Formats: sequence, structure tokens, C-alpha cells
Amino acid sequence: MKTGRFEIKNRHGLKLVIQVDTPDNPKNLVFIEPGQGGTIDQRHITAFAEAFLENDFRTVRFDPTNSVGESGGNITNVTYDNYLEDLEDIINWARSQEWFHQPFALCGHSMGAQMTAWYTEQHPDEISLLAPMAPVINYELYMTTLDPDYLKQWQDQGYVDQASRSKPGLVKRIGWGVNESLKKYDIVPKAATLRMPVINITGERDQPCPIENQMKLFDLIPSQNKKFVKIPGAEHSLRNAQTQEYGEEVQEAKAALSSWLHSLSSK
Repeated sequence: MKTGRFEIKNRHGLKLVIQVDTPDNPKNLVFIEPGQGGTIDQRHITAFAEAFLENDFRTVRFDPTNSVGESGGNITNVTYDNYLEDLEDIINWARSQEWFHQPFALCGHSMGAQMTAWYTEQHPDEISLLAPMAPVINYELYMTTLDPDYLKQWQDQGYVDQASRSKPGLVKRIGWGVNESLKKYDIVPKAATLRMPVINITGERDQPCPIENQMKLFDLIPSQNKKFVKIPGAEHSLRNAQTQEYGEEVQEAKAALSSWLHSLSSK
């Protein structure tokens, strides 16, 4: 396998850091987008990449801007708009590379899953398969997962402080604007466009994106090859819900994704 890291500027002039991993015999291409406050190197993101690599996909993953990775911006300013724009800018950069081909696959987690699903709904002919892991779905459903007092405090002061899971010791200040931007990106109305193979692998104990919310999208997807995988004992980022550590749960998710991808290639 060959690995390369690249830096480009997004449409707003902010640095975007990209990692491209190429297996010995690449046959397909996938773009992988982390969730809010996520990075290229988070264990569940690397697990997704490893599963695709095992199935001969060239993987392109990146640190979104306004997150906590190596790309530019400030997480206080994070919005669904900038996550979509970064995805679009990465895909457009890839179009100029000799290895680019279409249709390609998209994979994302949480906020990244939301934007990969949204992009696919707008450009279904570009996408060979979709793996939106634990997407947010829409503003209305997400609001039901938040404590009303917490929600009021967040809106009144314009931000909340959260401990970073991807970088222990870091406190993230998340602006209210991320919730306002979510109002534009409901992925339910165009679910009927998702006719390509679709897989969603999520934790049994996902709190911000509970399974009952995710099924409101999944049940509407008309694909003849769709799969929903529930990982027992796992929380939103596929850590063990009790220990908050990565363990067998993320390995189970990787194995489920790899097996599903293998089943597609053998048909």
C-alpha cells in the first residue's frame, strides 16, 4: 500500500489536509468524511478506511476545516455548510488526479455521513455505493436528542463547550450556527434517489443519532442492496459505551463493512 498526504486550499482559502491510501491493485475509489470534531486518524475512521482498502478501494480521507485536525479554521465556526463544501472541494481536487474515476463511493460518519448522503441525493449518478454511518438525519430529529436546558443555554449564549473525544484534554467551543445550518440539510425528502448499494453501521447505544431516528431514513431508501448493522454495546463513535474506549466494537464494525463490500464485488 502507498500512502500520501496532501494540502490544498478550500474555496475559502483554508488549508485542507488529505490522505490518499492506495492498495496494490486499486479497482475502486472512496471518499471518507469524519464527523464533527473528527479527524483522519480517529480509530473508527481508520477502521472504515481499512475495510475499503481490504476490498481494493483507493481511499481519500480528510480533516474537515473548522474541526480539531490539521486543516484550517476554528471549530467554533463549524457548520454543515463547511462540511459539504469541503467534501465538494476534495472531490473537485480529485477530478484533476490521474487516478480519479466515476462513479465513486462515499462514506462518512455522523455529520460527515449527513453530508455524504446529501451529496449523493444531489448527484446520484456519480455514486457507486454509499456508507453513511450514523447520520444526523435532520434538524427536528436531532433537537429531540438534546436536553432542553442544555439546548437553551447553547442558543442563549451562542456556544457550548465540549470535551473533545478525538483529542483528550482539548475543550471544543461549538457555535450555535452549526444547528442553524442543519436546517438546510434534511436527507429524508430525497431518500428515493438512493438506489445504489447503501450500508449504515451504527452503535446500539448511539445517543446523538439513535437508531429509531436513523431508521426514519433507512426505511425510505429504495435500494435493492441496503444493509443496516447494529453493533452491540457501542456508542456513537463505535467505542464501548461503558468504558468509552475503542475495542471489539470497532473491529466488528470494520468486519461488517469489509464483508459487505466483498459481497458486492463477488456478485
